[in-house]
Amino acid sequence: MAYIKTYRNQNYLFPPKITDLFSENHVCYLIEQITDSLNYSQFDEKYDGAGHPAYPPRVNLKILLMAGVDGLTSSRKIAKNASRDAVYIYLSEKTSPDFRTISEFRKKNLDLLRQTSFQLMKFASENDLIDLSQLSIDGTTIKADANKSKCVDKETLEKLEKYIENQIKEGIRVDEEEDKVYGEMGMQELPEDLNDNEKRKPFVNKIVEEINKSISDNDEKKVDEVKDKIVNAKQTLEDRNQKTYSPTDPDSRIMINKKGGKELSYNAQIVVDKNGLIIYNDVVQEGDDRYQLVPCIDGVEKNFGTLKDTKVLADKGYEKAKDLKKLDDRGYNLYVPSKKSKKAEFKYDEKKDIYISPSREILNKTGTYFNKKRGEHLTIYKGIVDGKERIIHAIPEDKLINRIKDKLETPLGKKILRQRQIVEKGFGDIKQNRGLRSFSLRGIQGAKTEFGLTCIASNLVRINNMIQKPPS
Repeated sequence: MAYIKTYRNQNYLFPPKITDLFSENHVCYLIEQITDSLNYSQFDEKYDGAGHPAYPPRVNLKILLMAGVDGLTSSRKIAKNASRDAVYIYLSEKTSPDFRTISEFRKKNLDLLRQTSFQLMKFASENDLIDLSQLSIDGTTIKADANKSKCVDKETLEKLEKYIENQIKEGIRVDEEEDKVYGEMGMQELPEDLNDNEKRKPFVNKIVEEINKSISDNDEKKVDEVKDKIVNAKQTLEDRNQKTYSPTDPDSRIMINKKGGKELSYNAQIVVDKNGLIIYNDVVQEGDDRYQLVPCIDGVEKNFGTLKDTKVLADKGYEKAKDLKKLDDRGYNLYVPSKKSKKAEFKYDEKKDIYISPSREILNKTGTYFNKKRGEHLTIYKGIVDGKERIIHAIPEDKLINRIKDKLETPLGKKILRQRQIVEKGFGDIKQNRGLRSFSLRGIQGAKTEFGLTCIASNLVRINNMIQKPPS
């Protein structure tokens, strides 16, 4: 047995070519190929003229994509790698951008990420790596960079607003006015209606302290600014029909996570092809997946056109009758199970136009009526079930939903629906391998940017593995 040859007294730190330090099939080459094919003219115009030279946008993009592959979200850690790690040094073209440059670039270039994602999909399509015969859709909640304990509700905001009104009067304050407002309380004490553990949240305390300090300094302008913030927060709650408001990330929403707990989050959506490539991604504020089916397919069609006869697989959370009808009219083959309901227990016979109960009693069609609330005609079916009259109000889309239900009860339908698990593997890669369990960027645009980067990184790894795989 012999030892591997070492180079203890080497005369150089790196070999003549830095690429000798990593494998020929490293994913960084795919990153380089994709980013080199992008159009950076918008940056050329932005940085044209006098001033300090800017880092080439392809450099920032390359190291951000590599960071996504490695599951790095911290701008400081990415910058550190750009000066120490051979792969990052190669991709950064030995420029080593600082963390602020990386952070700002990531926040402000959502459009470039979309262009990158499109270019990657184009590359995959040209190399026959995409299979659009089957699309699987799923969503997951990802925690926002916001503290739930700092959320305030409308009632608390109204009390804060009243608190300001009770302390600020037109003109200059006088001692008599202070006595009216504070009584025996000191300047820094909370009013009684906010002086309990539930209401003394960090956000409330901070605002009250700002108000009190501004009064002490006779700074009415500062008080007006705080008051404007409260008014804007109340307006935001009304405009968005929200119950709570997060000052750290106003775009985030309270959602139920996988463990059943409630936290400030975003709803991340992906569509994967039959090979597991993420061909569309988005981040939305609605916690309910029912409204995401059509937008997801629209996003796919934007890049690939209408896909007739393509199978669409989704869980029951996406069942929305009108949206299913829209996709059926476009020619999609739907595999979306129905939610449990009393009506779903009855089997519909489309040829005989009857409903059959679980105990085989028949409900016959008796007429139709116009439902003003729904804005459509509903069909009434009546029959005796277990000795009692039972009525079903059928919507026009029920026939389609029943056809889908019948299809999913066949052995082939069950087999196809099980293939939807491939989209769950996509989220597994995003959370486990890419490390995106919570967002570090705030706001809906920041979340979209961060999630988009992670999806591109996930695709880069999968595509690189596919093109490096030896032919069978």
